[in-house]
Amino acid sequence: MEINKIYNEKCLDTLKKMPDNFIDCIVTSPPYNKSYWSMNQNVNNGFKTKSRKITYGDFNDNLHPEEYERQQREVLTECIRVIKPTGSIFYNHIDILHLHTTIHPKYVHDFPMKQIIIWNRKNTPKLDMSYFYPINEYIFWIKKTNDAKPNFYRDNAFYKKNIWDMSPDTFNEHPAPFPILLASNCIMATTQEGDLVYDPYMGSGTTALACIEYKRNFIGSELNIDYIKLAEKRLNIRLSQPKLF
Repeated sequence: MEINKIYNEKCLDTLKKMPDNFIDCIVTSPPYNKSYWSMNQNVNNGFKTKSRKITYGDFNDNLHPEEYERQQREVLTECIRVIKPTGSIFYNHIDILHLHTTIHPKYVHDFPMKQIIIWNRKNTPKLDMSYFYPINEYIFWIKKTNDAKPNFYRDNAFYKKNIWDMSPDTFNEHPAPFPILLASNCIMATTQEGDLVYDPYMGSGTTALACIEYKRNFIGSELNIDYIKLAEKRLNIRLSQPKLF
């Protein structure tokens, strides 16, 4: 496969091109299927409010929960196939708060879990008065097998504890980006220079930017051509600047 490239296709199509034990690290955050939940109204102390809906261009983030889980299980299964025995998957996801119920991505716990990291976003767009403000997301650190020992270089990490306090990226045209520091911490803690990192949902190219910054190679998948253009623009700007190291 061509590396340092974002493929304009479904991530499963890209993954199926990869041989076994090919990737050193995967860092990603899939769409959260929020459009499905936003179609149903939340009760907010007697007033009805709609969940925050995120629009991903032509992509319809609106699957029945069973179909969404099936899709994500298939993606994670392929991700585990392509990572090396010493590789890591960092899978960012959330709890959905819906009609006074919490819907947790329980399916991730059927995969070999190394650790659960809390991303403290420090703020939230969800102002529903019937909940404590939900300011955290999860980063599920998944490994290849239950007895696998992923590469880990804790001294190289920017955050050495399992709670990472970092604000969302608010200077990005993508509707739901994670901060480059999140991707950088995953990459620095589990890879070395020249290693290969994959992001199945590349979006605006944040994972690729982190790879360029710290001399890693990358492969990405992204359905939306406008986001690929945005990612390429961000990458070209970074490549035109002096290195920080």
